[in-house]
This record gives sequence, C-alpha cells and structure tokens, in this order.
Amino acid sequence: MKDEPVVVHCYTTPADIEDARNLAELGDFCRRMGRDARQGEVGLVVGDEYFAIRDFAEE
Repeated sequence: MKDEPVVVHCYTTPADIEDARNLAELGDFCRRMGRDARQGEVGLVVGDEYFAIRDFAEE
C-alpha cells in the first residue's frame, strides 16, 4: 500500500472558528471529504489541538 497524503492549510480568525454555524459547516465539509475521497481518517488541527475525524456519516 502506498500513501500519498495531501495537506491543506487554511487560516481563520478566532471569532470565525468559535461560531457554532461555522464549526458545523467545517465538520460537514470534513465528513464529506472523508466520504468522497474514501479516507480512513481526516485530520483537523485547530490551534495546537488535533481532531481525528473517522465517522463520515451525514448529520
């Protein structure tokens, strides 16, 4: 098995990342990306915290 990960860097403001609607949209995007790309995990880093997204079910 050969893995060729893709890293995407995005920047936002503290106010935007604390907004519940923005967080819900970001979660939806990460789950959709995981499903569409048939991934085992999508990693999201906010600040210094890593979030492993493995459940790609639609909410």
